[in-house]
Amino acid sequence: MSSSDAVAWFEIHVNDIARMRAFYAQVFGWTYAELPGFPLGEYSMIVAGDGDPPLGGLAQSARRPPPAGESTVVYLLVDDIDGTLDAAAAAGGTVHRPKMNIGGEHGYCAIFQDPEGNHVGLWADH
Repeated sequence: MSSSDAVAWFEIHVNDIARMRAFYAQVFGWTYAELPGFPLGEYSMIVAGDGDPPLGGLAQSARRPPPAGESTVVYLLVDDIDGTLDAAAAAGGTVHRPKMNIGGEHGYCAIFQDPEGNHVGLWADH
């Protein structure tokens, strides 16, 4: 179960997604691509520049306000999500969101919670 140091994705969990789209557009110049049908709620993929691939997302939190440790999630690129979740659990963490298919070519993600309540995302091609 090797992983790279690469950050694969990040999410900012928000309550009012329209307001936060406008805020981050003003601060960073971000534009957005919608992700229709996302199973966990409204989701906007963040695009930093014209023609650039999305680099993260704004996710409407199912809980308001988002709990501590869940407001921003960084996804780390790993070779084996299942093995990494097992290692996190063996070290005292818990699975927060099990492995799920993001859809087609986008791969898979999961989130574990460390012993202090921080959420860490995992991302893999398979």
